[in-house]
Amino acid sequence: MSTKIIPKNKYLIFTVGAIGTFMATLDGSILNVALPTISNDFAVSIDKIAWVAVSYSLTLISLMLVFGVWVDKKGYFFAYRFGYSLFIIGSAMCAFSSSFEFLIISRIVQAVGTAMFAAIGPGMVTSVFGEKERGKGIGLMVMMVAGGFMVGPPLGGFLLNYFDWPALFIINIPIGFIGLFMTFKFFKSLPKPTLKRVLKIKSAAAMSIALVSTTFCMSQINSYALYDIRVWGLAVIAIGMFALFFYYESKPNTALIGLQIFLNRQFTSSIGAMLFMFMALSGISILIPFYLETIKGYAPNEVGIFLIIFPIMMFVFAPLSGRLSDKIGFQQLTVVGLLVLMVGMYFLSELTVDSTQNYIILSFILLGMGVGIFNTPNSSALMGSVTEEHRAVTSSILGTTRNIGMSVGVAFSTALFTFIQTQNSFLGDERIIFVESYKTVIYVSIGITGISLLFSLIRGQKRAEIATQ
Repeated sequence: MSTKIIPKNKYLIFTVGAIGTFMATLDGSILNVALPTISNDFAVSIDKIAWVAVSYSLTLISLMLVFGVWVDKKGYFFAYRFGYSLFIIGSAMCAFSSSFEFLIISRIVQAVGTAMFAAIGPGMVTSVFGEKERGKGIGLMVMMVAGGFMVGPPLGGFLLNYFDWPALFIINIPIGFIGLFMTFKFFKSLPKPTLKRVLKIKSAAAMSIALVSTTFCMSQINSYALYDIRVWGLAVIAIGMFALFFYYESKPNTALIGLQIFLNRQFTSSIGAMLFMFMALSGISILIPFYLETIKGYAPNEVGIFLIIFPIMMFVFAPLSGRLSDKIGFQQLTVVGLLVLMVGMYFLSELTVDSTQNYIILSFILLGMGVGIFNTPNSSALMGSVTEEHRAVTSSILGTTRNIGMSVGVAFSTALFTFIQTQNSFLGDERIIFVESYKTVIYVSIGITGISLLFSLIRGQKRAEIATQ
């Protein structure tokens, strides 16, 4: 993609990807507000309505690696054209769903389009901004992620006050058309991929099935015993598919990226740090709204205001951290970010039934700062660890790692929380039982974050490209 059109239209090309990234995160955060309403309209239980979110996330996890390989062959113009078109179609289908089953199908269609944005965003940004400004570009993309999470809850509450829940999907359509228009205007003239790569789909498909099986297995542990075939059967499939993936990766004619890349300490450490950070964070985040609403008694709209604090901090600190990583490298910033995150988690572990509003806000500020400082340089380190030949697939690995970390973190933490609640039942007061059980989950999450910190420490320091070239 080294052509004169890129420096001239760098930020306009970035905007095409930014719109997709923003809409992908907005669509998730805005929908959470409406799940109780949708549940009532279709008369389905909470465990069934969860599939509106689960079907979306499983589709993302299953397709991101495949799309990452596909984009290497077809190019970014094809990817965004395909992604925006399916996202618009899926959003329209969701808005006009007349049954719960059709809504699930529509969410899958929508997620297929979103998977393109999530798979190739960091790779596209790295190509457009170049090595010297990689941290800056990824920082701007992380801002879009935070912006989607930040706008979603209040916008969802506003729309539900005046319209029915389909409005939350209809709002995607005009924005999607803007992104599609800009794709044709600025991406059509970009050069087609020159890398003559064979589309090695077997390895990507094996990993996708393994990841979906793992995530689905974790989600079933709360509902079924370990000896149930719905648990151990999925576990067997996951293990078999992981083994098949490593078999394909060991052979040059079927390898997606090759096992040798995992010998790259910068690549492997960045993946490990991201995986465990999102596992720890997601486990805490899923329980925070329950604490605010059921223990502290805040109304849903007030809970939404609290939850905005986290993405605001990410929005502020992610680009600053990205620009700084271009100058001083990534290790120091990732370590600092994780330490701040662990301090924020410790503050949360001290929450009680009587904790003040200011204490809660301070805890959320520290969490958002930590993730904002960590995420951009870690993503930049990952994207900078591979050659241009593997940039698109590495971008999809980044997104897949984030989503699998979040899914496994939620499944593990909710299962642990439920178990600890049972152990603490002798305490009597339900609010005290919740707080004490939540505290144990946070302690475990701090330990998981410590694993992420270890990965960041063993990765070593590397000066930014601007300093070494």
